[in-house]
Amino acid sequence: MKSWFKFFVLVLIIAALISFLLVSDFFNIKNIYVTGNKTLQKDDIIKISNIQYNQNIFKLNRKKTIKGMFENPKIKAVRIKRVLPSGIALDIIEREGIALIPYLGSFINIDEESTIIEVVGLETDLNLPKISGVTFGDFKIGEKLKIDNQDQMDTMMNILKYLKSVGMTEIIATIDISDASNIVIITRNNIRVLLGNNKLDYKISVAKTIVEDLTEDNEIGIVDMRHEGNPIFKRD
Repeated sequence: MKSWFKFFVLVLIIAALISFLLVSDFFNIKNIYVTGNKTLQKDDIIKISNIQYNQNIFKLNRKKTIKGMFENPKIKAVRIKRVLPSGIALDIIEREGIALIPYLGSFINIDEESTIIEVVGLETDLNLPKISGVTFGDFKIGEKLKIDNQDQMDTMMNILKYLKSVGMTEIIATIDISDASNIVIITRNNIRVLLGNNKLDYKISVAKTIVEDLTEDNEIGIVDMRHEGNPIFKRD
């Protein structure tokens, strides 16, 4: 009997505590902290989160909030944490553009997962390589880009991955994959690198060193890496 009574009292205490947490103004949201954002503004992130100031911190539906935030294609991941007694912390990871693809007088900005982040104007300079030689149909921002030739798509994404891994993304102006047997990358200072279509990871790693040396010497021309053996450089 005593054990049952103790359990009953414990349940009442817990229920009273939960009621207090849910109705007390002490736990109303007064501060929203945002970390991890690079291009998105704090106020915009708070707005799409739909978190309301003075809302009780324990009534916040985190799953619903995260789902709503993912409607912004620039947001890749979100973590929400309660900061007692009256704060909410939003830690986000933004999608980062890795290439631009021409589309009807504009550019489609994609990330390393081929997800379409946004469509930007031709005048926008995001310091990203521009892809030429691909065709595609309908697309939707926030979803993965699907081009007509899947092999070409795989090649494009691999090249972008290799360029990023060696730190060349920002110095590449154009990647031409219109001819699958002769992929060409052109740097921003107009050094053209003919890669062919094999050993692309190795060739891009070697190309970085060559391009850096040529840039230091103010040389412009063509680096031919389509054949076996050492690359050949031809001055313009």
